[in-house]
Amino acid sequence: MKYLGSIAFSLICVTQISASELNITTLLEAVEKQPGLQSSQLETQATSIQLEQARAELYPKISAFGNYERYNSPTNLRPMPPTEVSVAAGDSLPFSEQIERYGLKMEMPLFVKGLYTLADKVKELQQVSKLGYKQNVVTRQAEVVSLDASLAYVTHLNAALAARLESLQKTRDDLQMAVNNGRTPESELLKVEISINILQKQQNDLQIQGLSLISQLKVLTGLEVDHFVMLTQHRPVMAGEFLREKQQQGNVAVAEKELQRTWDQHYPTVKLVGTVTENYGTAYNTDESINRSYNYFGINISVPLFDQSLGTSIDLAQNQLHREKRRLAQVQIDVAAEAETLAGQLPLLERSQELAFKSFDNSKKVLEIAKVAFRNGRITTEEYLKNETEVLDTEAALHQTNRDRWQVICRQAVLFGDDLTGVVQ
Repeated sequence: MKYLGSIAFSLICVTQISASELNITTLLEAVEKQPGLQSSQLETQATSIQLEQARAELYPKISAFGNYERYNSPTNLRPMPPTEVSVAAGDSLPFSEQIERYGLKMEMPLFVKGLYTLADKVKELQQVSKLGYKQNVVTRQAEVVSLDASLAYVTHLNAALAARLESLQKTRDDLQMAVNNGRTPESELLKVEISINILQKQQNDLQIQGLSLISQLKVLTGLEVDHFVMLTQHRPVMAGEFLREKQQQGNVAVAEKELQRTWDQHYPTVKLVGTVTENYGTAYNTDESINRSYNYFGINISVPLFDQSLGTSIDLAQNQLHREKRRLAQVQIDVAAEAETLAGQLPLLERSQELAFKSFDNSKKVLEIAKVAFRNGRITTEEYLKNETEVLDTEAALHQTNRDRWQVICRQAVLFGDDLTGVVQ
């Protein structure tokens, strides 16, 4: 493996790892440990909490209360039957201007249809969130593999440039001697110098690209990366359901549940209610302390007869459902077309790689012949330089097809939601 030896860099990284331990599996496993994905995982956990919250609405609610009340005329502590006290006998009447009340309140839904639909909606949201997390993981894994393939391309192209520079510099040294001896005009030497300068500029540009790729890999993995790692395909990407389509189907299901929930608000609600109360005061007729218990349990039935806001909520929910269905239809078109395109590109890229290798091999042979011809004066400097450029171009094309092939594999993995740790080694 050739490294980007001429690239100078000093970047701060979260995790240190030795070069011998660095491989594509290490990089892919590091992706899920980054704060960005951990945040996405917490969002998935939040939907589980929301589901428990929705189910919690079905449980009884019990609360304690205490009131202090002051009236401008004596007020009963609770409703009193006529035979409860005898005024003639001087009993204290349970009426007071100041009343203290303490007790417990209880409420429990017996039938609130919207609560069950809300729980179903949150279940759908939970599935969408899990798919979203998977999408984030596979997408970032694909970015890592794609960046590594690009870094390999830059590294190999940098090595190819170095080889061509070495070849041109040797030619320049030979020409310099010929110019010094007066056998070759200086303009021929300048032509080679121009080509060398161009290659050095390209090499410098590659170093800048390499630094950028290394930086992006560090952001995604948190690892100290200073060279590309080898990529070997362990198995093809497993075709199946499209991940984006499954996500959008989940969004449609959520919208359907929300529409159902808004309709459910037209159903009657049935609740069990009850109160346990202790009431204290000072009898207005005897100035004695008095207290009365007042407890009740009952069933509360509420039937909505007219609420304009319910109609508006239904319209909004229907509009959202229609939008999600249209998005689903578009996603289905997009992913099917992309899958067909990628499946067609892979064999073509493999064929291109074979042809590029043959072209590179042939161009090297032609260059060796051209070097001999140039030294013997049978071809011009321009013709010789053209052959040098041809070798560089064919080698670049060879490495580019390999990079493009990995990028297609990455796009397929994202499309089908296939974990790349099983695809590459």
